[in-house]
Amino acid sequence: MQRFFQFICLFVLLANTQPVQAASSSFDLVGPRLNVTVTRDSITLPLERVPNLAEGDQVSIKLDPVRVQGERYRMVAAFLRGAVDRPPQEWFHEAVSWKPKNADLSLVVPKGAQQMALFIMPERGGNSKSIISSVRKQPGAFVRAVQELNQASLDRARLDTFLHEMQRAERKNPASVATVSPILTRSLAIKLKAECLQQPAELQSACLTGDRDTLLLADTHSSALADTLAGTPTDLAFQLSATPQAGYGSYSSYIGVVRDLFRLFGAFQSTQLQFIPALAQMADGGATVLLNTPVSFAKPISVMVVALPAIEAPKPPPLRRTTSDVALCANSELVLPVEGAPLIYATGYARNMVLRVMQADGTQANILLRADPSVGGFAVDGPIPAGPFGPVIAGQVHGDWGFSPFDGPSFTLSKPDGGNWKAADRTSLVVGRSNDLELLGDGAGCVSQVLMQRGDAAAQPVMWKQSAHGIVATLPLDKAESGPVSIFIEGAQEQRQPS
Repeated sequence: MQRFFQFICLFVLLANTQPVQAASSSFDLVGPRLNVTVTRDSITLPLERVPNLAEGDQVSIKLDPVRVQGERYRMVAAFLRGAVDRPPQEWFHEAVSWKPKNADLSLVVPKGAQQMALFIMPERGGNSKSIISSVRKQPGAFVRAVQELNQASLDRARLDTFLHEMQRAERKNPASVATVSPILTRSLAIKLKAECLQQPAELQSACLTGDRDTLLLADTHSSALADTLAGTPTDLAFQLSATPQAGYGSYSSYIGVVRDLFRLFGAFQSTQLQFIPALAQMADGGATVLLNTPVSFAKPISVMVVALPAIEAPKPPPLRRTTSDVALCANSELVLPVEGAPLIYATGYARNMVLRVMQADGTQANILLRADPSVGGFAVDGPIPAGPFGPVIAGQVHGDWGFSPFDGPSFTLSKPDGGNWKAADRTSLVVGRSNDLELLGDGAGCVSQVLMQRGDAAAQPVMWKQSAHGIVATLPLDKAESGPVSIFIEGAQEQRQPS
């Protein structure tokens, strides 16, 4: 406890020397824009498509000259490894925006590197030696800070996607907010404020998106532990950074990033430099730097710290289907319900997504997909192949996670024109009780409703569920008399089936 209080005193002292540097959790200050591409095996992708870096990757970085508005900036790219391993001098690379021949960086990820960070500072802050010295003196502090910034950027992406989708739903139809919001919260791992749905439709969106700091839940794809280490002393945080259980994102999420990052960054501030956290907002082929602290052009000079994706083996999204193994209808409104990986909705990491289906002649066809958080899964993004298909269509989600291919869950589809419904052999109905009637056909995934009619009475809907070879309808004949029963099946080829 003694070391913890000593650190807090140091942090307060530093803060008091700069009362204008107010930090917040909103990260609403727009900084420079970066154009970053990664090349691997002759394939080049923008950073927004790259979930992880790998040894041998070629990384190209340059500042967008329009966003810096004539201000001169110095960039220092650094490769980091373990919390107790000092990176060698050759792992640091400098670029200066005011010299065209040295304005860009083109780097190869070295063997043994685990993280990559980018430091951006005004020209008048001096040369790169002070940054390199700070990093090499306390590598563990910077390793931890980069891990936290990386996770915070991903969490911010989820939050931005949620807010965007909520605003889109509200503009389209305020009454749809109550329906869309629970789906969005499941898709993006966002905390749903149920009390907001009790308000008038025109007020629900504002209520659901207010108080952003409390919205985010843990993303199990990128977090190994719950956020239970609030208030952990700095030295313990450094120790945790060296443990496998403390994979990036396990110590804090976006909602606590200011608390934890300022604790970490406070350990290596100086009278010359002030390291400030920056989030990378990926969009339109570039990365916009978001700050929660105004940049200082006087001593101590601000150094913006931007995290690039971790250098590690690819971690494909752990997608799983959210429904039981029932058939879905292969029409233009097809949605493949999945969960388990909010980043498929909040980032561009998942690409070339298709449902691979097998045709009756043994050839393969693809149904193009797009991730849509408002429907809770993959929606069709192109025409459905015409076939030829058998009575049951089997398919598996496939795509690329950055540079790496991956397979998702499997699904069974029904053709929209399926039908040929008939009652199972030796079927009989008994009055005086409910009867489960098995109906055989090849369009179960496209059935939307089953109705029963007796005599001249109006048809009434009945409960039903899919079965291995069709559907099973539950007919309420508790108070019925003997006589013909007609069944209507909607959503597939409609047929009248007397029993």
